[in-house]
Formats: sequence, structure tokens, C-alpha cells
Amino acid sequence: MNALSFLQKGLQYHNNKVAKATEGVSQAEALFRPYSTANSLLWEAGHLAFFRNTCLKLLRPGEPLEKLENEATLFGFGSTIQIAEVYPPLENIVSTFLERGKQIEQLLEAVTPEHWQSESPINFPGGSTVGSQVEFLLLHEGLHVGEMTYISTLIRRLR
Repeated sequence: MNALSFLQKGLQYHNNKVAKATEGVSQAEALFRPYSTANSLLWEAGHLAFFRNTCLKLLRPGEPLEKLENEATLFGFGSTIQIAEVYPPLENIVSTFLERGKQIEQLLEAVTPEHWQSESPINFPGGSTVGSQVEFLLLHEGLHVGEMTYISTLIRRLR
């Protein structure tokens, strides 16, 4: 199995875990935070959708991105907890996350070695090439998927 195939399998795994973690969760439950400095299940899903858009930007530079309303402000670097009413519905966030995952899988099938090894136009941790940053973002995604699983378990046990 090559690295791109492994990343595709990781995306599929994360898609399944996020879908399962959010299945049957109400908007109010999705905003539950286990303690005052923890993130909610909804924020975690939005944060992952935001970073999947970053992967899309890396893999298909120059093409416009579809964004959730106030996506960067609500879920990007440095975002802070907002009042419940400003967040999009959980189901919209999850469907956006899943759709972006499918797009990334397709782009990974078609990415050229030249583009994968090219210098990234984005300056953030995880390396300087497109490929190293996509890999970093998908590893970062795994951490948040784990957090989502934990928060989902708490939500279900507190019902």
C-alpha cells in the first residue's frame, strides 16, 4: 500500500467515525462541552471540515472553495466559543465534512508526484510541501476524531 492509498483509507475511516459519533445527536447535544475549556462535538466537526477545505486548497490551488457561513471565524485557527445561535446545524457541518472527504479522496487518486512534492503556498506547521502538509492535516484530523468519539460517548451516557 502506498502513502496516498493509506491517506484515502484514513479519510474513509474518519468519515465513518464522525458519522457514527454524530448520528442521532441533537443540535443542543452537539453543543455540549464536557467542561468549560473543552470543545463541543459541533465545533470539532466544523474544525475538521475547515481543515479539509485547506486540504482541498492544497490539492487544487486556484479553484474556489465552498465554505460554511463564517467557517473560518467559527472553526479556524484561533476561533473561540460563540453563542449557540451562530453555529450552523450539525447535520450541515457533517455533510460538508463528508463531501470534502470524498473530494480529497478523488484528488489523491489524481495528484501528480510533481504537485505532491511542490512547495506549499500556505505557511503552517507540518512541512513545506503540499504532500507533507496534507499528511499533517490528516494526522491532525485523527486527533480530533478521537476527541469527537469521546464527547459523543459522554453525550450518550448523559441522556
